[in-house]
Amino acid sequence: MGLNINSNIPALQAGRQTRRANGALSDVLARLATQRRINRAADDAAGLAIAERFNTQVRQGQVEINNLQSGINVAQTAEGGLDVQQDAVQRIRELSLQAQNGTLNDANRAALNEEAQQLRAQIDSVATDTEFNGQNLLDGGTNIDLGTSGNQIDIASSNSADLGLGTLDISTVEGAAAALDASDGALDQISSNRATIGAQQNRFESAINQREVSVLNAQEAESNIRDLDLARASIERSRNEILLQGSIGTLAQANVTPQSALSLLGA
Repeated sequence: MGLNINSNIPALQAGRQTRRANGALSDVLARLATQRRINRAADDAAGLAIAERFNTQVRQGQVEINNLQSGINVAQTAEGGLDVQQDAVQRIRELSLQAQNGTLNDANRAALNEEAQQLRAQIDSVATDTEFNGQNLLDGGTNIDLGTSGNQIDIASSNSADLGLGTLDISTVEGAAAALDASDGALDQISSNRATIGAQQNRFESAINQREVSVLNAQEAESNIRDLDLARASIERSRNEILLQGSIGTLAQANVTPQSALSLLGA
């Protein structure tokens, strides 16, 4: 190739390689900074679309897990109230048995009945006060849809009337006998309600476990597509740094060629 000044082809070629090496180095440094292989659609359009679908699955799964955990919290709150009611009914049953004792007089039974009435009022108070986020759970029952593929929590009403204790009166032997039967029925209802709530809680926990596995798998799939292989990126960075340094050196050397032509003119 002849010496010329107007068109320094070697310098143009070296400049082109310098720009390519610099661009590649900038790209790999950006990926190292974010620790992601895909930072924009131009990096991998198809990969980005797939990764975003997995990301959507992950975010949906996390929200559903939170919803199901709220359902467990509701179940635990309701069961706590039922546990208190069960203790109250057990005490009413004991008082009913005691009131049937023929050695007691009317005054004794009246005292027992007073305690029984207080316990009945306590059962209604628990039914009224057992709430979750402002929603009553036991007074009238409740049905809550958790918004997670049909998962919902059902809680039966549990006040004194629903439990058959609305007309409780153990001031007489006959009333005490009736109260004893009513107490047995109330205990059966409360136990059944607690069993139903427990079964639902177990279902929610199982659903959470299933979603946690799904979220983990989706996160792993997204990571395989989107995240950066640090070892490979480090190698690529070193390679591009060497190429850039070499290109810059070549460019500097290529710029010497026109000076050689000028030396001929000076001769």
